Amino acid sequence: MLRELRQHPGQWDVALAGKTGAEGEATIESMMSLLWTGQTSHGGQQPTREETPAEARMAVDLAVSLVRWFAEGAVRRR
Repeated sequence: MLRELRQHPGQWDVALAGKTGAEGEATIESMMSLLWTGQTSHGGQQPTREETPAEARMAVDLAVSLVRWFAEGAVRRR
């Protein structure tokens, strides 16, 4: 999804878009990027390291929010 978002900038509706409308899309991209680069112990990325329980909890919460927003249409491609 991160690649899809980056390949089609400006083509996403975000329910909470911010002042300019682009802030919402930038925030979603930033959240997805943080999850992708910050949680390395799965998904085939190398090298991996042991994450702390706090990191794991935050990653799960972030992933749940993103999945929910996409599934409910709060973030969707035009």
